[in-house]
Amino acid sequence: MNDSLLFYNAIDTIASNTWPAETTAYIDNWQLRATRGITKRANSVLAIGEFPHSANWLPLIEQFYADKGLPAIFHISDASPSGLDGLLHAQGYAIDLPCLMMFASAQEAAAAAQQKLMSRDVAALSVEWVTEADEEWLDAFLMLEKYKENSKSDYKGICNRISETKGFVKIKKADRIIAVGTAVVQDEWAGFLNVVVSEEHRGQGVAYFLMHALTAWSIKHGAAQQYLQVVSTNTAAVSLYEKLGYQTKYGYHYRIKYDLRPLASS
Repeated sequence: MNDSLLFYNAIDTIASNTWPAETTAYIDNWQLRATRGITKRANSVLAIGEFPHSANWLPLIEQFYADKGLPAIFHISDASPSGLDGLLHAQGYAIDLPCLMMFASAQEAAAAAQQKLMSRDVAALSVEWVTEADEEWLDAFLMLEKYKENSKSDYKGICNRISETKGFVKIKKADRIIAVGTAVVQDEWAGFLNVVVSEEHRGQGVAYFLMHALTAWSIKHGAAQQYLQVVSTNTAAVSLYEKLGYQTKYGYHYRIKYDLRPLASS
C-alpha cells in the first residue's frame, strides 16, 4: 500500500469518528452506518480498503439498509477499492454529493484568519464553548441550517456519541447566536464540522472569526493539522477555506440506490 493510500485510509477512519452512527455493523473492514436517515455520512457504507471476502457482500449490505427502511448509500473516496464506483454505477446506484477533503496547518490557518480579521469589525462578537451539544447550541444549529425540529434528538445523539476530544462553539452578537461549529481532536488532527453562519451575517467577517475560534481551540487541545469536508459545489465555502491556507488533498462522493427490493430479497 502506497503512502497516499495509507493517508486516505487514516483520514477517512479519523473523519468517521467525528460523526458516529447510531448503529454500526461490519463486513470485513467496511463499516455499515445507520442513523434513521439523518445525514448521508451517518447512513452509509464507509468503503475503505479491499473488497469484502464474501462474494455476497452487496446483497448483504442492501439487506442491512432495507431492514431499516433506508436506501443503500456508499461513501466512495480515494481510499475505496478500485472498481467499486463503476460496479455500483452498473448496479443502478446514482452518484450524489461530490465533496472535497481540505487540509491546513493549524498554526498557518490561525495566522491567516487573524490577518483577515484585522480589516473586519468583529468587536461585537463573542465566543462561547461547551463540551456537549446543549439545547441552545442544538436549537441554533437547526435554525441556522434550516433543519426540521423533529431531527433534534438524532443530531443530539450523534454529537453525544463523539468519543474524541470535542467542543461546540457559539458565536454570539448581542446575546444572539449567529454562527456555530464543532471541533473534534484526535491525535494531531482537528476535524471541523457543522460550520454555519447566519445568512444575514455572511460577508462580514463572521466566518473568519468562527474559523479562528475553531482553530485556536484545536491548537489548545493539541492539534497541529486540521481538515474539513465541504461540498464541492459550495464555491463560497471552498474559497473561504483556500484563503485560510486549506488545500484539497482528495475527494469523495456517494453512490445511492433507493429501490432495494430486487437485490435485498435475493
